[in-house]
Amino acid sequence: MALIVGFLSLETRDSAAAEHSETTYSYGSHDRQKLDAFWNASDSKRPGVVILHGGYWYEDSGWATWSRHFADKGMAVFSVDYRLNFDAPWPAQRNDALSALTWIKANAAKFDLDPDRIVVLGSSAGGQIATSLATYGSGGDRIKGVVALSPVASPYRAWNDGNHDDSTAKERKVRDNATILARCFPDPADTDASLHASCWDTWKDMVVKNRASGADDAPMYLVHSEGDFVPVQHSLDLEAAEEVGHDMPADGVTVETVTGSAAHGGGLLDTAGMPEKVITWIKARV
Repeated sequence: MALIVGFLSLETRDSAAAEHSETTYSYGSHDRQKLDAFWNASDSKRPGVVILHGGYWYEDSGWATWSRHFADKGMAVFSVDYRLNFDAPWPAQRNDALSALTWIKANAAKFDLDPDRIVVLGSSAGGQIATSLATYGSGGDRIKGVVALSPVASPYRAWNDGNHDDSTAKERKVRDNATILARCFPDPADTDASLHASCWDTWKDMVVKNRASGADDAPMYLVHSEGDFVPVQHSLDLEAAEEVGHDMPADGVTVETVTGSAAHGGGLLDTAGMPEKVITWIKARV
């Protein structure tokens, strides 16, 4: 059935027993500023997981199956869409994720959600956005943690990795879409204000480690595969910036490499034992 709450049009898909609900909400006026909420009936406040999909900042990808899985583990789950790189340049994507979080917290009672117990899970490009939430301002006051699967934590590194004769097609795709995201090539000398306000400043802001601030940031669990086309160095650099550069506790950032695998992003959850590790990490923080 269709429900109207304020300006929002909600399409609700409840189970016959009304124990499980899936609902689509708008958190903003743009067509992509929507989220799918998944939750089961509960007599007590539950933690929340906010999912930010991957897709090179250029494509959507579905997370309904894993959203239902996490909901069945006792969490309210929100799979968030955001403006893509051809819709708006950075930092629109981070702003959308912040807006979605604000909407979720304001509507926490609807989902029996504890608004102070939220973790963000991001995949690939969504992992870059998720880790940006952990480090932007006082991220630790906003969320309890971030799980990022193959996060492109440094679009600048990705641009360089995709800019060689032997770069793979996927590496080039990340490179090209990072350029669209920034609206310019990463050149410190590129200051053409007719094309962009500040090209180099945008690239610096897209690199998550540049906003690392240690104790003010949310803890992070960062996972790559051994053969990932977004290599683990993205996350190791972020870990070093947090724990060495800004004295975050040694367990503030956990980086894991899945050996013998080339899985990427959400595909890492198909690795034996990985869903359990992710859920254990989340529940330890909420």
